[in-house]
Amino acid sequence: MSEDIEQIELEEEEFTSQLTTPVLKRIGGLLKPHWKWVLGFLLTIALTSGLDAYFTYLNKQFIDQGILLKDSERLLQLATIYGGFILVQSAAVFTFIYLAGVLGERIQYDLRKMLFNHLQDLSLSYYAQNAVGRLIARVTSDTGRVSDLLTWGIVDSTWAVMNITMSTIFMLIINWRLALIVLTIIPVMIFIAIEFRKRILEQFRISRRANSKITGAFNENFQGTRVVKALGREDENTREFQGLTTRMYKASYRAAWLSALFLPTVQMIAALALGFIVGYGGRQIEIGLMTIGGIQAFVSYLTFMMWPIQDLARVYSEMQHSIASAERIFKLVDTPSEVHNRPNAIEA
Repeated sequence: MSEDIEQIELEEEEFTSQLTTPVLKRIGGLLKPHWKWVLGFLLTIALTSGLDAYFTYLNKQFIDQGILLKDSERLLQLATIYGGFILVQSAAVFTFIYLAGVLGERIQYDLRKMLFNHLQDLSLSYYAQNAVGRLIARVTSDTGRVSDLLTWGIVDSTWAVMNITMSTIFMLIINWRLALIVLTIIPVMIFIAIEFRKRILEQFRISRRANSKITGAFNENFQGTRVVKALGREDENTREFQGLTTRMYKASYRAAWLSALFLPTVQMIAALALGFIVGYGGRQIEIGLMTIGGIQAFVSYLTFMMWPIQDLARVYSEMQHSIASAERIFKLVDTPSEVHNRPNAIEA
């Protein structure tokens, strides 16, 4: 029964922290010893994102300067450029995945070493007051979450921001008037994505807490069957269990419903924007201010932006988990040791 209560407390504690500047500074401090690796994968992910946006611009040139003009020589030039940049991007992708992977392992190593060394200095009374499972979670799962935030979280957010930025630059180059109109939609899509993620995460939290309590109730009833029957608590325990399962069902249902509604909502907004692009762009073609390739590029950029926006929302929600893990790690590290060696102590 005590193990179940401990598990429930772990689940409840997991989502209590907020994004605070001191915690973020301490998390960022973990990157200082590895700044060269961080700089390396940031530069390569920026290069990868920039090339993603440039490829769409090259497609515009394929249409306007090659296909429509039937210029085979220009098509060959563009194909050569495209192929060369594909090779560059492939090398950049390999590099940033390798650097991010190594950086993640180094951060986990540093955190686990720091925690393990600190645990060696804590007194026996500390271990009597804190469950072993909780301490193991700090050294294993919590360090993994913080490591993921500082590597793949940064990778995904950098990729998303760079893609949106580079796509915006190329849209402004193609047609700045249409680009300014389209860009008014981006903040709306980002806001909707973040709000949906926050609400979905909230329902998953409720569902997860209920699940841990259901597990505890299962174990309590199975282990205490004789007591339950002796006290005649079968009906009361059944009602309590039904209440827990109903709560979990409702939270899971709401999370599933919001998840199902999220993507269609973003797609509907994007579809309205695409319809406007085609309509407005068609009129621009008639008066010679835009090309067919330009419209195709705008459609591609706006469609492509949906994924970076969703990535930003996902990283934002996952960051809350990682911040909670970081706070628990720092709380353990900041626990003062009650065991101190004498000044003249001899090392073993």
